[in-house]
Amino acid sequence: MSLITKPLSLVISALYRICYKLHHKLFLRPQPPLRVPVFIVGSYLAGGAGKTPFTIWLAKQFLEQRKNVAVLCHSDAWDELVLLQQELKPLGATVIATKNRYATAMEIQDRFDIILCDDGFEDSRFTGASTVCLDWQEPPRSISDLLPAGKCRSLQQDHLNGQIVHLDCYGKNGSTPDIHFSIESLTNYIIGESLTATAICGLGSPERFIEDLRTFGINIEKTIIRPDHDKQFTQVIEAELSQGKHVVVSQKDACRLPQSLLANPSLHTTVQKITVSEKTQKIIDRAIHS
Repeated sequence: MSLITKPLSLVISALYRICYKLHHKLFLRPQPPLRVPVFIVGSYLAGGAGKTPFTIWLAKQFLEQRKNVAVLCHSDAWDELVLLQQELKPLGATVIATKNRYATAMEIQDRFDIILCDDGFEDSRFTGASTVCLDWQEPPRSISDLLPAGKCRSLQQDHLNGQIVHLDCYGKNGSTPDIHFSIESLTNYIIGESLTATAICGLGSPERFIEDLRTFGINIEKTIIRPDHDKQFTQVIEAELSQGKHVVVSQKDACRLPQSLLANPSLHTTVQKITVSEKTQKIIDRAIHS
């Protein structure tokens, strides 16, 4: 970072920090607990932590126990909304898009056994909620790590009073992580075949997606990184396919594409797999039966 850019980034981060604290003091004061159990899947990272896939996995755990589940996500994250609906509505969950998770939770609390929030980590009104923090060993250490200059939204000291369970997604010192994200399969692909493709990614942490593809055995000849929730994603895909390229995208990114494009045999969508440790499963089981 240049000598000019770095001080400017620090100033922007400091301003973000001031606005963050004022917003919480004025609008996000802790409120009495809701009458229904609330579970929040969050992370210090602004994106790319795996919140939506883990929310889906967790919702399925509750649904298997015949719980009436509502899943809340932010209405601006329309691709995440589509993915949640595709995965959970057929199983009986209610998926609701909202700009205010807490207000929505207040409105619907008497209609459900459990309210599950895809993110909402920063909403300190949720007193008494059970919060899972997906920890990639990339904690914010100073204001220089905060948005819009960095990739985190808050500092660890902002969450000292919450009931937070930190789940290791990276594997400390080579140990087995509490949650392991991997690729289980690809559409339009037979395992064992050789595949050279362009990886197009609009996720918060594209480097992890590319690493997972290589681990799965895909030869990545080109990488195209797009903004998270990119609305020009279809055009970018079409341009690559028109050149005769095979293209690989994530399950969330595929939610932005029309069905006609998804049917193209040269377009491959990843199907994600989540493996949890015995410790994590015990935590979830206790939460389900509490």
